[in-house]
Amino acid sequence: MRKFFFAFAVFSLLVGSAVNAKEYVFDKAHSHVGFTVKHVLSMVPGEFKEYDGSFSFDEKKPEASKVKVTIQAASINTNVDRRDAHLKSPDFFDVEKFPTLTFVSKKVSKGEGENKYKVEGDLTIHGVTKAVTLDVEYLGTDTMMGMETIGFSATTTIDRRDFGLVWGETMASAAGNLIVANKVTINLEITGMTKEAMEKMKKGASKKDEKKD
Repeated sequence: MRKFFFAFAVFSLLVGSAVNAKEYVFDKAHSHVGFTVKHVLSMVPGEFKEYDGSFSFDEKKPEASKVKVTIQAASINTNVDRRDAHLKSPDFFDVEKFPTLTFVSKKVSKGEGENKYKVEGDLTIHGVTKAVTLDVEYLGTDTMMGMETIGFSATTTIDRRDFGLVWGETMASAAGNLIVANKVTINLEITGMTKEAMEKMKKGASKKDEKKD
């Protein structure tokens, strides 16, 4: 009987933590998926314009949190058409063959400092999956137009060669600077909303458009 009550208590604890972890989707109007990479002497910023993401989060039990992101490789944008075309080609992302980049979390733990977390997971780029760790800052919750929002900022640095992106890995300028650095910093600025709030916001936007028509 004691074993039964112990098992029931553990089950209740697990269920309770799952219930407390709210489910959110990315509010893409207030989010950004970007990166920076050094080109000779300057840091070149870029972004992916098309992506989807969802996550669960419980501030009291952050280790129960999860996140999943899917990015469309062909949406890469560095504000230079010729460079973007090269990045989409087989020299780099080969978007026809590998249309998406994904990140799926496997472990969430406390980081150093208040509201800081470590999110470990599998990052897939160019058909290659590697374990990476995101340094995440929880920015808090707020209310916009009566709907709860939640914010996070995350960053990690990868070596593009680990994912088979090896074009120009040794090409250097006259002074010895790499034409394209091998280290790439990924930056995520994420605002989340519950699915219900997102649907409510979309319906409100649709009604406004109907009135305009």
